[in-house]
Amino acid sequence: MSAPTPQAGPKVLWPAIAGVLSGGLLITGQLLFWRTPETDKRGALVTLVHYYRDEGNQNLSEATALILLGAGLLFLWFLAELSRRSDTRSKLVLAGGLVFTIGIMLAGVAGNVFAITANHSKDFLVIPGTALLSMVLLDVAYGATIAAMLGASVLLFAVWRNHALPSWLTWTGFVIAILCLGGPFSAWGTPLLVGAWTLLAGAVLIATGAGAGIGAGHATGTRPSAPPTTTNTTDTSP
Repeated sequence: MSAPTPQAGPKVLWPAIAGVLSGGLLITGQLLFWRTPETDKRGALVTLVHYYRDEGNQNLSEATALILLGAGLLFLWFLAELSRRSDTRSKLVLAGGLVFTIGIMLAGVAGNVFAITANHSKDFLVIPGTALLSMVLLDVAYGATIAAMLGASVLLFAVWRNHALPSWLTWTGFVIAILCLGGPFSAWGTPLLVGAWTLLAGAVLIATGAGAGIGAGHATGTRPSAPPTTTNTTDTSP
């Protein structure tokens, strides 16, 4: 089945730009989130206390949360265009995309809300007793990321089956979708792959939309109108 003919103009351009921005923000947010200490190592509680007491880390956590929220909101805009192109599997694309978006945004909030609270509340003390809460929140964030990757796999499989994008991009998404099924074993890295795929897909839509805009006149058979001809009505009779 061939991909639907892209529509020129803002209907494609702006969702495509949203996809590029969403992918870039997702990659950035995930890389920043990697700075958070791991919770499964010996002495993790002490490490978390020192980490969250640092004002720079608190500010960075707040920025990370905002970046991931922005990535999720922009992805919703991009998702609408993906769904339109997916035709018969648009419901699967929407369902997977919504699970992905909710999971990423929940992970961004849960994984950074402890630092945000410590940064803005003078009465909230970062001590071993309260740092236990941060361990729970980080585990919730990772669980939300796992759910987000399962949603992304549904979306990517649906796009692959429907050939909604160029074949090289859909097959790349197919490989990423398989990796996303790794659950807790792959969720630490697959958000970067999904972000890179989203960025590439947005760039492809920008390129195809621009091409459709340039060739729109040729596709419809329209040509620039010729200037009106003037008829000489001067009376030449004697």
